[in-house]
Amino acid sequence: MKRKQAIIIGGGMAGKLIAAAIAPYFHSVLILEKDARPENKHTVRKGTPQAHHIHALLHAGDQALERLFPGFQNDMIDRGSIKIDSLKDLAWFHHGAWKPRFPSEDSTLLQTRPLLESYVEERVSKIENVTYRYGIKVGSFILRDDQSGVRGVEVLQENKTKTIFGDLVIDTSGNASFTKEWLEKQGRKVFEEKVNIGLCYATRKFTLPEAPKDFKIKIIYPDPAAKETIGGTLSLVENNQCFVTLNGYLHTLNPADVKDAEGFIQKTSSLPLPDIFEEIQTGTSETETAIYQVPQISWRHFERVNLPDGLLVAGDSLCRIDPVFGQGMSMAALEALAIGDFIASTSPSRQLKKLQKKLAKIIAPVWLMVICEDFRYEEVKGKKPFGLKVLQWYVKQIFLLSSKNNAIYKDLVKVTNLVSPPTILFKPSTIKEVLRPNKL
Repeated sequence: MKRKQAIIIGGGMAGKLIAAAIAPYFHSVLILEKDARPENKHTVRKGTPQAHHIHALLHAGDQALERLFPGFQNDMIDRGSIKIDSLKDLAWFHHGAWKPRFPSEDSTLLQTRPLLESYVEERVSKIENVTYRYGIKVGSFILRDDQSGVRGVEVLQENKTKTIFGDLVIDTSGNASFTKEWLEKQGRKVFEEKVNIGLCYATRKFTLPEAPKDFKIKIIYPDPAAKETIGGTLSLVENNQCFVTLNGYLHTLNPADVKDAEGFIQKTSSLPLPDIFEEIQTGTSETETAIYQVPQISWRHFERVNLPDGLLVAGDSLCRIDPVFGQGMSMAALEALAIGDFIASTSPSRQLKKLQKKLAKIIAPVWLMVICEDFRYEEVKGKKPFGLKVLQWYVKQIFLLSSKNNAIYKDLVKVTNLVSPPTILFKPSTIKEVLRPNKL
């Protein structure tokens, strides 16, 4: 039996994907987005400043979108996305060494965020019972008379306050979500992990005289052991152009230094290797420098809170991850599948507490992977997990071995692409290789 209406707060990627996943189980799904409708598919919404930067879905994200929108990969290629062999076409300098490159059966897509998001929105708009409403700001939840659960939201539209009722409300409004504050006003404390990373992104789109012949995406990762804090990526995108992104930790990338094209190009010359500088110094910059700053990452542990029935939190409202690792959208896609599968098999809204815990299980290994790397910088502040030093030592051995051992590299790629659990890096054969004397 279908439920009546689901309300999704936030029309970003997480909101769209969740809407597609739950649509079969509701008579109507209503997406409420505070931003105005984008003018066209090339327009970036005000609420997604990160959309100016590189967006490559991980394998898990590609697979999830293919499940939600059959034909997704072929459609995106037809629209200009660049399909790459994830191992052969990626040049990755990581912790002072190049990863091996060889043909594989794994592929992914490179494209701009507007191209990807406009496609997803187009597919969602074709689902008859999903409705998008722009320019609506949600101000509060509405509780049932007995205070046991959420029965809707209070919204502000055209300076008028209105009430919208729903059987399920899902908050995907992002890092600025009001849910934590709303719950704490009711005496429901939400524990939040925060790690201060002082990250700054700077991106420009370039046209190159000639496309790179030996790669389609190149990543120069800073080595914390060498006190390097600034890395860079050059990625081909649609229309024969490329995105170049600089990312600096600990406030070491000053937006003023890369504001103009000359300063931006010059800054690429200070990367651990000169490769990206050499590629773009004869290119033409097509855009201004887009800046995106992430002072801290955070995980709000709503799974530990006695949430009102009918309320669920997902996407960046739940966890804002370090974007350098490119896992945010793929995490949102995995959450969407988990939500859809759970609702398909469960009827009472009270079971949502179990679903919130399932979402936490998706986040936990990714969060640990990310903070394991972020905490390699001693200046990064936040709660460190037990046994961090031992874990960092082991993972560093995996990184170094993966530059020479194809089997270990393939396992590492599966883990970083969220298609295999981190436990595969602890296979007996891998542990034996890590502990082998003179292995490097």
